[in-house]
Amino acid sequence: MTAAPSEPVRTDVPEGTIRLVRSVAVPPDRVWHCLTDPDCFKSWWRRNVEIDPREGGRFGEPWADPEGRGRETKAQITAFHPPHGLVLVWADDAWSFDTVVSIWIEPDGSGSQVTIEHQGWMSAPERERAELMRSHREDWNTHLTHWASHAEDTQAHPQGH
Repeated sequence: MTAAPSEPVRTDVPEGTIRLVRSVAVPPDRVWHCLTDPDCFKSWWRRNVEIDPREGGRFGEPWADPEGRGRETKAQITAFHPPHGLVLVWADDAWSFDTVVSIWIEPDGSGSQVTIEHQGWMSAPERERAELMRSHREDWNTHLTHWASHAEDTQAHPQGH
């Protein structure tokens, strides 16, 4: 069973940073595969997402805002370190600022520890910052839960992605 995400017992998380940490009951190479194999990635994130997992590669996700307007989240992979992690410069198309998402995977006994850190929120307009951080924390938690569960399920049932 996947452990619930928890904030680490660290006090050095900079202001304007979201950090989630989760234990996953499969080895890092399996977790990495589910992050970087496009078919596996689409199985747990969303089918309409595009990802080119390599340094310089891009991520794109179309979505609709609460008013039904079409939006897109875009990112570029600026660092790619198989099977340990990657870094993306991340922004929604309506933003006037960029953020940075760092994902790293570390061995943890027979499993892994996954950390997602989304920083740069101090560049967001002050009136929107708290809500943007709240919604992105919630979204990252959902994605991390799906990713961990999918990696564990596909380890147990290898015929899937």
